[in-house]
Amino acid sequence: MKETEAIIREFTERLKQTREYRQYGEKRDKVRECPGLMDEINVYRRRNYEMQTSEEELFDKVDEFAKEFESFRANPVVEEYLQAELAVCRMVRDVYTQIAEAIDLDIYLDL
Repeated sequence: MKETEAIIREFTERLKQTREYRQYGEKRDKVRECPGLMDEINVYRRRNYEMQTSEEELFDKVDEFAKEFESFRANPVVEEYLQAELAVCRMVRDVYTQIAEAIDLDIYLDL
């Protein structure tokens, strides 16, 4: 296990050097300069999650959600942070996908 821990530690340090992660850190720092803004972002995230996991008609919910948070998303600090966060999430997703594809575990997703 020590060997994998060292590999993971090295890999994550390299991930932190990527353009995506550096931009995310810069945008996160700008958010932190604004008192209460991270709390507002977390409210936005929670409502977004609730909407996406809702059993209700999603089309109407998406419109309602977009209108509710339109002015919030117009804030460049918020928008840039959320876009940078999304880029890091996509990068991590791609890493997970590549690891899963590279390791032969006989896991079939067609079930």
